[in-house]
Parts: sequence; C-alpha cells; structure tokens
Amino acid sequence: MADVALGELVTFSNGRSRPAAGTRYRTFGANGVIGTSGGFNAGPGSTIVGRVGSFCGTVHYSPDPCWATDNAIIATAKDGVNARYVHYLLKRLGLNRYRIGSGQPLLTHAILSGLTAPRLSRAEQDAAASVLGALDDKIEVNGRIAACGDALVRARYDESASTAASVMPIGELGDLVRRNVPPQRIGRDENYIALEHMPKRHMWLSTWTDGSGATSAKRRFAAGDVLFGKLRPAFHKVGLAFVDGVASTDILVVRPRDAARRGWLLAALASDDVVAHACAVGDGTRMPRARWQDIAAFTVPWPGDAAVRSFGGLATALARRVEAATAESAALAKLRDTLLPELIP
Repeated sequence: MADVALGELVTFSNGRSRPAAGTRYRTFGANGVIGTSGGFNAGPGSTIVGRVGSFCGTVHYSPDPCWATDNAIIATAKDGVNARYVHYLLKRLGLNRYRIGSGQPLLTHAILSGLTAPRLSRAEQDAAASVLGALDDKIEVNGRIAACGDALVRARYDESASTAASVMPIGELGDLVRRNVPPQRIGRDENYIALEHMPKRHMWLSTWTDGSGATSAKRRFAAGDVLFGKLRPAFHKVGLAFVDGVASTDILVVRPRDAARRGWLLAALASDDVVAHACAVGDGTRMPRARWQDIAAFTVPWPGDAAVRSFGGLATALARRVEAATAESAALAKLRDTLLPELIP
C-alpha cells in the first residue's frame, strides 16, 4: 500500500484569537472546547489540533461549524476525503511526538503536511470513519445524559431551596475525611483523581487515572463521597465519586453522615452559593484555597427531612444512570482505541 503525504489529504490553517461574543458556536482551544462564540472560522467536519503548549498534538472533531483559537490548527479535509476519517487519521498518528521546542512545544503546518500515511480508498475511509464514529457518537450521547442529569439535579435543588423554611450547616450533612495515604502505600492500580480530572461545574466524576505516578501523600476516598476542589475554588470543581481511590490533597473529601441525604449534600456543595462563599473566605490571593471549617459552617436551605430524602432518591437514580453511562463510555473508548490501528494502518 503506497503512502501519501498529509498535505495531499488535508488543508491546515491557524485559528484566530478573540472570537466574536455569543453562544451559537463552540470555541476550541488547544485541548478541546473552552467556551462559545458568535462566529465561526472552521466549517463543519473540521478537526482541531492543539498547536502549542502541553496539549500540543491533541485532536478534537467538530461536526458543526466552530471557532478555533490561535492555540490550535484547523485541519480541513480536501475534496474527495472523508472529513471524519481525517480526525481518526490524525489521532492515529500521535501528533505530539512530532512537536518541536522544549520550553513551549509547537506544531507547524509544514510538519503536519509532511507526515505520511497509507493511502486508503474513499470506501476504506468511509468504512473506518463509520465504525469509529458510531462508537464516539454513543460516547457523546452518554456525555449528554450526564449533562442533563447534572442540570436536573441543580434545577430540583434550586426549586426545593426556594421554598425551604429553615437552614442547615453543611457540617451537619457531611464530615471531612482526613485519612492521608503515603505514596509507598498507594497501589499502582488504585484509582487516582486530581483536579485536572474534575470537570468545571459538573457534579459527576467520570474520569480518573491510576496511582502509578503518585510521589506524594494523597487523601483516601470511597465511592459515594463528594469531592470539593479546594485549590482555586472559583474553578467550581465539585463532584460525586463513582469509585474508591485516592485524591490529590488539593481536594476536600466529604462523606455524608446519612446516605439518604447524600444528594442534598452533593447539590449544596456544588451550588453557586457555596462555591462563591468558598471563594470569598479562602486563604491566599494568587493560589487561594478553601478551608473545610469555613464551608462546614456555611448554612444552606433546608426544606425538611422528608423533602431531602425524596430529593436524595432522585439524585441517586440519576447518579446510577450516569455511572452506567460512564462505564459504557469507558468500554466503548477502549474498543475504539483497539480498532483504530486495525482500521487505519
């Protein structure tokens, strides 16, 4: 099978800074979506490649028009080339290994255009993109399920809170877990959650890594605990753990006193009011840190035990559905990554 240069298949162009204000289109940076814009500079079916920095070489596919910042390169399929195949081809090539520079890694159009890959027919491109794309589409659906579950829990919490007749200190709903684990006692296969694994303003923690790289003490947590990012709390990183594991000491581990009140504790800690309070009273200016004693003393609406337990039933059901979707997505991603080199040599 003859090779072909990427420049014969793909047109590369740089993104641009300062997108127009608006919410119609997604905005991509070096490592995926970072916001929205009122305009677009990349057409539907574009692949966005991280151009500079630690995410140099990462690839993301946008089925819809989008805006790419100047930290990214836009890869557009040429006529006769399957656009989604281009995404998987660039993913297959592992672009990060072709970066130049050490202090500030960089990819250029010349580097990308000069890379080669086996020449596949359009039928072969379509077949590979169809199989791999179907897996990613289901992963995307599962992501939307999680987002809808998050939005529903927040909406129901706000609704119940608006009619609450009293308040309750957060410290009466949950306790801080203080069990630290030295690095030599962390198993290589243990689940590890750091701040970078916690999405912003999203209460389901569906991403983690293994503990093989742990070089400092971590905080033990269990499935069902609520994790609160105490470093720079304005990033609003609060979520429910689906697995047992260890967490960065930049994360507070909060365990519910009553499992039936877990949902209320989760929604309260993830609320805008609690995060705003943590920001207001945190220590430090450049790298502020929230303190548990300040969060524990903060009072949140209390609609009564019966209402809280009913809310907890809803939150638990949604958490189980999201957890199942998360596990399915992990299995689908593993299958996709196994098939990728088979379908795109």
